[in-house]
Amino acid sequence: MPIRPVLSALLLASLLSSSAIAAEQKALATPTKAESSPFAPIDTPDFLVGLIAARANDYATAAQAYSAALAKDPNNMDLLRQAFSEAALAGAPNAVDLARQTLAKAGGRSILTAFVLGNDAVLHDRWKEASEAYQSMPSDALTNILSPLLQAWCLAGEKKYTDAIALLTSPKHSTSPAAPFYVGHAALIALLAGDTGQAKTLFDKANQLFPASDLLINRARANLLWQTGHQSEARDLLRAATGSDTVLSLAEPELQAAIDSPPVPTARDGVAHAYVLVAFILRQQALHAPEVDSMQQINIASAMMLRMALTLDPTLAIARLMLSEIEESLGHKDIAIAVLQDLPDTNPLIRVAQYRVAMLEDQLGNHADARAKLERLAHDAPNLVLPIRSLGTILSESKDWPAAIDAFNKAITNARASQTLDWTLLFERAAAYERTNNWPKAEADLQEARKMVPDEPLLLNFLGYGWAQRGLHLTEATELLKRALALDPDDAAIRDSLGWVLLRSGDLPRGAEMIEKAAEQTPLDPEVNYHLGVAYWDLGRKSEAIDQWNVALGLKPEPDDLQRIQSALDFARTADIKTKFPIRDIAAAPQ
Repeated sequence: MPIRPVLSALLLASLLSSSAIAAEQKALATPTKAESSPFAPIDTPDFLVGLIAARANDYATAAQAYSAALAKDPNNMDLLRQAFSEAALAGAPNAVDLARQTLAKAGGRSILTAFVLGNDAVLHDRWKEASEAYQSMPSDALTNILSPLLQAWCLAGEKKYTDAIALLTSPKHSTSPAAPFYVGHAALIALLAGDTGQAKTLFDKANQLFPASDLLINRARANLLWQTGHQSEARDLLRAATGSDTVLSLAEPELQAAIDSPPVPTARDGVAHAYVLVAFILRQQALHAPEVDSMQQINIASAMMLRMALTLDPTLAIARLMLSEIEESLGHKDIAIAVLQDLPDTNPLIRVAQYRVAMLEDQLGNHADARAKLERLAHDAPNLVLPIRSLGTILSESKDWPAAIDAFNKAITNARASQTLDWTLLFERAAAYERTNNWPKAEADLQEARKMVPDEPLLLNFLGYGWAQRGLHLTEATELLKRALALDPDDAAIRDSLGWVLLRSGDLPRGAEMIEKAAEQTPLDPEVNYHLGVAYWDLGRKSEAIDQWNVALGLKPEPDDLQRIQSALDFARTADIKTKFPIRDIAAAPQ
């Protein structure tokens, strides 16, 4: 049976029913008894600050405020649990003490107390104590997957490498859906122990069980190859691993520079990566969750795992990147940015983090900050495509077309040099050229893109409609748009384009019918409403035409469309109903 469906069934059952993680994390987002009881300190400033901060996922502020409230009411068990939960997620210094108090006073063990006490023991190299703490976790599908990883890394911390590897590769776990991950971590332990032969065998086995790309495993395999004298193969492996991901390719120079350093240099790092692995598995389930509430619940649990990893290694970039994605998906873009800004500049994945921050700044409307960050990335990595291309996209969104074209020019030059040019980049530059009325260059980009993907509806529509707007190649434009609509029959923009070309070619009934259907699909599109007005006018339906143009006028059209709509209304005021509407072609600027 495939791994992902089995894990999905196990983890969703665990998270959506009795999982301790889900229960504890749900408590962070909903009022506790302390919040609803008439005897709770809801009128104290500290409690109210904590409540507001907790609901905003500001764990540090919530932890500090709840702890202050608890100091004034130390016997309030609900408040103790809330203070502990926030302190644990914030990595606050008092989290360990609160965990011990929670164990003693407020209902015994929980998964969160096990994590906090176990992690504290790991941080102080008390490996037996850590193992005992992790063993106290309540048993469910999720902890049953995580527990062997934590126990194995505790054994590795005691330098009992053979026992650790035996635990993860034992017949007991060989039938687990998580077996490939166990074997991968066993290989990491062998590499930590210096047993390169066993590490290679285990890495090969893990790849056979689950041949998926994983940055941690690929970095470890590259380091193994480097250690054993296969430097060229090591570099090729990393190059292939980063080249398959456009964002990860930003980090290739730094990852290559760190190739001689093992990615998991201590057992403590191994425990942190165990949390990250389970967070990753949860994240995959969130993407396939049947309901929005389920997805959010799983994401919150995944975020908790990542915060546990960061208490062990605050510089763990992959944990910060994943946590940032989760916070973004939960609507917390400010927190998503803050998570990444704590990453040191020396981290091999710093450029990936900087790129993510730039994209988040743009989403928040901080376009100048986003632009500055992308310009800096493009300057620091002048041969890469992604930063300068993303800069071009942001400039296009700001309608700074000349600057966007300049950025796309550089991106295309880099893409040609690295043989990674794809049609979407040419499409973006063509759109910028078209907005500056440089149709010949736009057309050249579209034609080159068509050679790459001859049946892409977006390209066929752009080219066919561009010709029609300029009164060029109307027969060929009609054929292109018919082909595009056949490929994507539900696309209203293509339907409108084809209707416009048919109207311009003299097939008024069919053209009007097409445009009417497009307007039904996209009633708020000013250009479609303008086209429908033209069709109505030529059909002799003058009042309906004027109505459509007035509708279009109220839909905040682009400047070019606004001018056409106003001209149409001016024409309607004086023209005879029998006068055919004068469609004016767009003149193309010379190359």
